[in-house]
Amino acid sequence: MILDELSPDLDPIVQMIDDWFTSRRLGLIFEARVENGKLLVCSVDLLEGADEDPVSRQMLYSLYSYLQSPQFKPRVEAPLESLKGLIVAEESLAP
Repeated sequence: MILDELSPDLDPIVQMIDDWFTSRRLGLIFEARVENGKLLVCSVDLLEGADEDPVSRQMLYSLYSYLQSPQFKPRVEAPLESLKGLIVAEESLAP
């Protein structure tokens, strides 16, 4: 996900390095405070094939455990409107 529109204080939990031409801020997993709640976003499909993939299964387990723990306290707030900008309709991805 391209996180350029979110606060620069938001550090993704899992971040990718973009190429040096575009240098966008990319994140696969990030957390934020949103209005009166907390949000964790994972843009990787960990459910598909998780039965056969121990890596996906472990990542799911770790994320669920983290969400239920007292350590899940996102410190950076993200405006709801900025988060809506991260969502792209599936139709718009078709060639």
